[in-house]
Amino acid sequence: SSGINAEYGGIEELFTYDELKLYRTIKNRIKVELEKKWKIAPGKLTLTQPTFFSRMTGKPPATVHDEYWHIHTDTEQYERFHYTTLLYLNTYKRDFEGGRFMFDTPSYNNTVHPKAGRVSMFTSGIENPHHVERVTSGVRYAITIPFTCDPNYGISDPQS
Repeated sequence: SSGINAEYGGIEELFTYDELKLYRTIKNRIKVELEKKWKIAPGKLTLTQPTFFSRMTGKPPATVHDEYWHIHTDTEQYERFHYTTLLYLNTYKRDFEGGRFMFDTPSYNNTVHPKAGRVSMFTSGIENPHHVERVTSGVRYAITIPFTCDPNYGISDPQS
């Protein structure tokens, strides 16, 4: 399995070959930057699951999993994550209001203003509690591309 969340028969029903090629190129560029930033030996870091698109609106949540505004760490929900990366697909204040990514730590509070093409990357553990503020208008889109250093949790790139 590719680890890409899909509610269809297969990845080829969602994306064209060129779209998957673009995804792999972007994912590999992000991976190289992670390796540089955290001095990880090439080949040690691999994609893990789930990789997913998020679509956030101001609508009431359907389930507790849709309540993205609660403070959490990614390893609470996804123990496979060692590094989380977010690629923003649209822009705060232009395409939506609210929806900023907030790190919630005792020593600092850092806010990321989503911008189309911006990548945010951080370690996924207790050192980085965070939340996304509620979207109040428009729709916020992002893709989460997580990585692991544990080969048992690694997945291959989606193929078409």
